[in-house]
Order: sequence, then C-alpha cells, then structure tokens
Amino acid sequence: MSHPLSRATPHGRERILTASSFALVASLALAGCAGAAGDAESTEVGEELTTIRVSLGWIKNVEWGGFWIADAEGYYAEEGIEVEWIGGGPNAPTTMATVAAGDADLGIVPGTQSWLQTFADGNDWTAIGALFQESPGALVSLADDPVTSAEDMVGKTVLGQEGTQINYDAVFALAGLEPDYEFIPVGYDIAPLVDGQGVAYTAYATNQPIMLEEQYGLSPDDYVVTLYAELGMPLYGNVVYGDSAYIEENGDLMEGFLRASIRGWEENGEDFAVGAQLSVDEYGADLGLDIVQQTRENELQQPLVVGEYGDPLFWMDPELMLELMYPGLEAAGYADLPDPNDYIDMSYLEAAHASLE
Repeated sequence: MSHPLSRATPHGRERILTASSFALVASLALAGCAGAAGDAESTEVGEELTTIRVSLGWIKNVEWGGFWIADAEGYYAEEGIEVEWIGGGPNAPTTMATVAAGDADLGIVPGTQSWLQTFADGNDWTAIGALFQESPGALVSLADDPVTSAEDMVGKTVLGQEGTQINYDAVFALAGLEPDYEFIPVGYDIAPLVDGQGVAYTAYATNQPIMLEEQYGLSPDDYVVTLYAELGMPLYGNVVYGDSAYIEENGDLMEGFLRASIRGWEENGEDFAVGAQLSVDEYGADLGLDIVQQTRENELQQPLVVGEYGDPLFWMDPELMLELMYPGLEAAGYADLPDPNDYIDMSYLEAAHASLE
C-alpha cells in the first residue's frame, strides 16, 4: 500500500506506509470494537479537571485556532482536562526553556530545527504529534520575477532574517549547485522585496503574503510562495512534545488532549472565521488582532495542517523524517540529529484517532 510523497518529492517517488501507519489503519478498523470518544460519558459536573500547561511557540493568535475551538467547545473538559495556554512571542522564552524549567508540561514548537538541536543538551523529549504536516517556512517572490528553484536565484540578491542564509545555502546544495547569490539581512517587514532590493524573501507562508495583500494591494496572482518543501526541504512544524517521563506517566491525558485537539482542528477546517474570532475576541484579546488578517491566515494555514502525505491530523512518520526531511536539514548544516524512532511516539495519537472513528 503506498501513497504519494507530495510536492516535497520532486521526482514523484512513492513511499511504503511504515509499520506504524499500518498499525493505525488496523486500529481504525477496530475502532468500533473499542468504542468511540463520542460514546464516552462527559466529565461529571463538579469533577476536578487535570491541568495541562501548554507552552506555545508564538503569540495567542489564530495559528492555534483549532486549539481555541476545542477549548471553547469544552472538548478538553470532556476529557477531564483544563488547558493553561502559555503564549510565546519574539521576547518570550523558547518552549524548550519553559518545558525544561518545569513551567509547562507540553510545548508546541514552530522551529523543528531548533528543537532537534536541544537533544544534544541532554533533553529527553518525546513528540506526540505535529500540527503542521508541512512547515510554513517558504521563499516569497514577485510574479514578474518568480523564484521556484535554486536556478532562479543564481547571481541574484536574496533577502532574509538573520540566521536564514543557511536555508539558501541548503537550497543550492540540494540542487547540486555552488551557492551563487548575494544575501541582504532584513527584518520581518516584506517591504524590501516590494522595493526590488532582492528577488526572494524568507517568510512564513501564513504571514508575509498577507502583508503583500493588505499593505501593498497585491493579489495572490502578483506573488509566488514557494515552500521549503518544494525546494527539497520538507519538515514538520509546530511539534507537540514534552519530557519523556511526563508523557509516559500521563498517557491517558496525552490521548485525551490529542483527541480533543483533533476535534477542534477538524472543525477549524470547516469555518475559518470561528478560530479567527476566538483569537481576536478571547484568547488574543489583548493583542489588537485584526479579524480580516486572522481569518486569512487561518485559511492559508489549514492546507499545511492537513498536508499532502495522506496521513491523519498530527501524524509524524519517523521513516519519512529520515528519508526526506533529514537530508534537507543536513544540507543546511544541522549535524548530530537524533534518530526520530527514539523520540516520536504515535501510540497516543493512534488511540485518539481510533476512538474518534
């Protein structure tokens, strides 16, 4: 049994479902015997909820819209859980620092690369899922000079935030080319691209393109978003993880958290306005968020949540990481990467999906 590797595989190869994927299929088939979550009794009135503190890798905006829906609809409460959401941001500690310090039980980290590097510091993490099947990391270019490959950047000037030059080097290396470009460091405002200072700009596919639309009046036909996955650097994003001992000791809570989260993200895909409104009015009420921008961001991120691997929500495949994702990281200079089989545990996610069937 096989399915396409998606746009992250330029030659259209196919992969065989891993043993863990077969286990998921089997568990889904037997779900009726196990009983569905919807059949379980909700937490009784007055029953004390168990708090899970979740450190988010960014501010409390619509990037977490499906979690907001699950929370607002009481899906976590039905699992006997109360979630304390700890917002992140440019001046906040990393999720790794927060979890390692014992100030959070779970972390959701946008930068998988930086998370993987913390294993070398002695951290013992277990990943139980990934919100983004495809990382939103991307290059943005203008349609009149589009960048969809390393060849499009040869001898040209490119733009990016400090530290992102390694991604350009990796794109060239994966294409079998020597780096041949001029790099100009810029901030998070995409104005330098609009001003013609460079042909490509490192971006989050769910963020800067909206700036082009709202601040500069461009339409989606006026710019090109090329995910790093399309350049040979696929990667999971917003990995859900915790200290291995905590995960193992709280297996039922992990399954319940994932089950409720799956329900929220499934509903998020049905109406992008709901998660956006919750972000503006409730969870990020003190951030001055714009409802139009938040709704558009939610629309852009949902395809990345679903992905193109054909896997269930939040799924992580160790073999896929080894075969497709690690080569891109190694081309970018990341070394001593831990074996995904040692830190990915999909058993809680398998159980959550099975019960929902």
